Amino acid sequence: MIIAITGPAGSGKTTVAEKLAKELKKIVNIDADHIKHMNPGAFAKVTDKDGNEDWPYSAWGLVGENIAILAENFMSHGYDVIINGWLEVEAWKEIEKRIKLDHKLLLLPDEDTNILRDDGRTDEVKMGELAVKRGRKYFDSEPYYSDFIKLDTSSETIEQTVTRIKVLLTK
Repeated sequence: MIIAITGPAGSGKTTVAEKLAKELKKIVNIDADHIKHMNPGAFAKVTDKDGNEDWPYSAWGLVGENIAILAENFMSHGYDVIINGWLEVEAWKEIEKRIKLDHKLLLLPDEDTNILRDDGRTDEVKMGELAVKRGRKYFDSEPYYSDFIKLDTSSETIEQTVTRIKVLLTK
């Protein structure tokens, strides 16, 4: 079983995936951020005309390919796999060339909750309101995510979201 968990910054992807992996048997959690950060040269700081900074990533295909290879290896040893993180479509398509995503989940709390959650994160991982809004727009409008199950987790605790996902996995 392969579970994909994605969504905008601060939506709870990593926290949910980590808790879910602890509750399920013989499953690994591949955090896409760990794979992305193996290639720091793929990040390039860009500042727009208003002074807003962004760090676009240029190696999405390579990230997807490596996640798929890692997932395949764990699966060959009898493990189920969670792939969690913000990945651009190019990465997901590379993953799907090698493995089938059995459960596609998009965590999408309402915008105010999403901003509040991101703001509560450590400075190391906090993305900021502009990035959260841009991410929400991306996930709301990108056709690739139309077949993902959208979970509004605005009024849920992490435990409630994990419980809801576990029920979805049995269907």
